[in-house]
Amino acid sequence: MKLAPVRDLAAAAALSLVPGMALAGPPTAPPPPSPIDAPITYVVQRGDTLYDLAKAYLRSVNDYRHVQRVNRISQPRALPIGARLRIDPALLRTDPLDARLSAFSGRVQVETGGRLAPARVGMAILEGQRLITGPNAFATIDIADASRVTLPSNTSLRVVRLRQVVLTSAPQRIFQLDEGRGTVSATPTTNPNARFEVRTPVSISAVRGTEFRVRYAPAQPGLLARAQTEVLKGAVAVYAPDASSVVLNTATATPAGFGVTATADAVSGPTALLPPPRLAAGDDRQSERIVRFAAEPVAGAAAYRMQLSRDAGFVDLFAEATAPEPVAVFDDMPGGTYFIRLTALDGGGLEGLGADYSFDRDLDTLEPGPSPTPSVEGKHRYFLFRWNAAGDGVRSFRFQLFSGTEPVSPIVDQPGLTDPQLTLTDLPPGAYSWRVSAVRFKKGTYTERLGPLQPLQIGR
Repeated sequence: MKLAPVRDLAAAAALSLVPGMALAGPPTAPPPPSPIDAPITYVVQRGDTLYDLAKAYLRSVNDYRHVQRVNRISQPRALPIGARLRIDPALLRTDPLDARLSAFSGRVQVETGGRLAPARVGMAILEGQRLITGPNAFATIDIADASRVTLPSNTSLRVVRLRQVVLTSAPQRIFQLDEGRGTVSATPTTNPNARFEVRTPVSISAVRGTEFRVRYAPAQPGLLARAQTEVLKGAVAVYAPDASSVVLNTATATPAGFGVTATADAVSGPTALLPPPRLAAGDDRQSERIVRFAAEPVAGAAAYRMQLSRDAGFVDLFAEATAPEPVAVFDDMPGGTYFIRLTALDGGGLEGLGADYSFDRDLDTLEPGPSPTPSVEGKHRYFLFRWNAAGDGVRSFRFQLFSGTEPVSPIVDQPGLTDPQLTLTDLPPGAYSWRVSAVRFKKGTYTERLGPLQPLQIGR
């Protein structure tokens, strides 16, 4: 079979930098019209008849009459070998293209026929469904052709078409982004009829196989609806939603490292994306109770975004932060190896290229307790010093007490403590300082941590 070139499609969308943006309900505006699919060309093989072709490849056997009329065929049972038949894609039989929710975190819902249900890992994603991610929620869809769509927080995505054409073996993957953001990895294909499309009310982006981000923000008072596309690999062609018979032209498509912005009036020219930020030295090991990251500033950046994932492919995302400064703080998380992706956003809202790093989360804290107060028993006064340590492993502690405010020549130096406390008796009035260090043994390795110096005043 020889098939006429058609194209791939995929989508652009726009940025909202409003933190914690609430999801809107179903959009009131109708979805943009579908582009007109170019006819498929089939080259007649020996023994073909219109009846046999209709039985094998068309939705209805009777649709052969439409093909016969369009191609002006007088003898449907005697087709000349090598003749080229033009077939309306709407007549072609298709099989469902398998897609699954491979990972999610937070509050993710799937809408089917107007009814919402909580997401489940491994659940099938079907045509007509809508995926909704809430605040700090994430979802990843894996498609049978190895394409992938990852949705971050506050996003609403509808599955318009998810099927494979029997005649051409071409996957058809069409999505409608109603609000929010998404990252798309479309598997490259040489099939000219393969199609990947993500629509917004103001844009369509076409790909033949690439990686890119999409974003759409509906109109707000004083702000136009806006869509943005950032190309990470390959090329993406962005069109207005009323484009008909869109054909991907890689010569005029937006190349990798560039982005475009679309409104209802026009699609902008390509803008170079900002380079990836660098993670600050030492942040690849997170041992404090609060997880904090810093990046080196990027010239031209108006904001920074950091995403956390449980895997290097950023399939299982679980947290992100966007802020005007290159610093982000995240809640406590279990120990293990994780991954962080850093990007910088320019003044127009385009998100730049990303840099990925692994980091180890190994909680290992040593915090002094409150300043001890004396308790009196008989003629003696007792001072109970306490401290706290957290994280896996076996620890021993060393307590030091100094006369004055400088940590020199300790007057008490007690190593080998197994409990996070020590009682001293009858300390004379004066100014002191004290600190604790901890030696931890974990997985055959010793590490030492020194706590901060704490002042202590006894008497006047």
